[in-house]
Parts: sequence; C-alpha cells; structure tokens
Amino acid sequence: MALPILCLAITACGKPDARAKAADPNTPAVVRVPPPILASDTARKEVEPVVSTDAARSMLSRNYALLGAGLSLIDPKLLAAAYAPAAELTTPNGKFTGQAAILKEYQSFGMDGSVKEFSRQSAKLKIVDSTVADSGTYTVVRKRDRADSTVEHGAYASVWRIHPPPMEWVMTQDHLYPVTKKKR
Repeated sequence: MALPILCLAITACGKPDARAKAADPNTPAVVRVPPPILASDTARKEVEPVVSTDAARSMLSRNYALLGAGLSLIDPKLLAAAYAPAAELTTPNGKFTGQAAILKEYQSFGMDGSVKEFSRQSAKLKIVDSTVADSGTYTVVRKRDRADSTVEHGAYASVWRIHPPPMEWVMTQDHLYPVTKKKR
C-alpha cells in the first residue's frame, strides 16, 4: 500500500504548476488571430422586389390611364386615388403637398373640360423593395371651343409606393417638367 502512495506523491510533486509555466521566459507565446473576414460576410444582401418589372409596367400603365381619365373626365376621386395623403406634386407653378393641394393644382391645370387626353409613356423604371421610381414623357391634348387643339409635351418623374395586399399603389412624389407647346 505504501508503494502506490509513494508513486502518487512523486507524480504530484513532479508536475510543474501552470502559473510557473506561464512565467517561464522560454515558453512560446500563443497569439490568437481573429478569423478572416470574407467578402461574402460583408456583402450587402439584395432585397427582392415585391413585383416583377413587367408587372410594375402593367400596373403603372393602368394607374396612369386612370389618372388621365380623371383629368379628362373631371373626376377628382380618380385623381385623388393615385396619390398618397401626403404626396408631393411639383409643376412649373410650384410644389404642392397633400391630396387637397394636388387637386387644386390639377383644377388650374385643366379640370375645366379642356383636357381631352393626358397620357404618360414610361421610359425608365427602377424597383427597390416596395418602391417604384418611374420616369418618362407625358402628353396633354387640350381642346377649347372654337379653337385649335394644343399639345403639350413634357417629362415626368414619379415615385410609387406599393402597399401590402391588395397591392394598393399610390404616388408619393410626382414631378412634371414641361418641354414644348405645339399647335396642330
């Protein structure tokens, strides 16, 4: 029995202490390096658009047709349906914020029955998440009693916001830039 106790005492006394090992100047240092950062770790995740480009073009065409019909049919409800409550409309006359101010500007723009056609042709479309930025050209055809038709051409840039189902689209910003007036 004395032999196993003696072996245990020798092994316990023969082990160097961990603190003594760390204090030894000949012990190699252990340096921990952070893991490498890969490009895929920091890459910005692409947000999937809510709709495809074709579906967005189709919906915008429909909404622009309703907006044009509202102007030519003198229907303020159709005009107001296209804009968000806090939307901004910018025309050569100034900047108008809110549906009431936008309707007032459209009344001075041609809700007197003189506008026979108001159409927009999309040229550039960008979809980011649930926002659609669209730009292109517009045409306004006016006809007054006993006068020739006048055609106004211009450019526009608008920002649409897509809300969750039933996928209600409203304009948050609309800029109209007139270019020329021509007589027919």
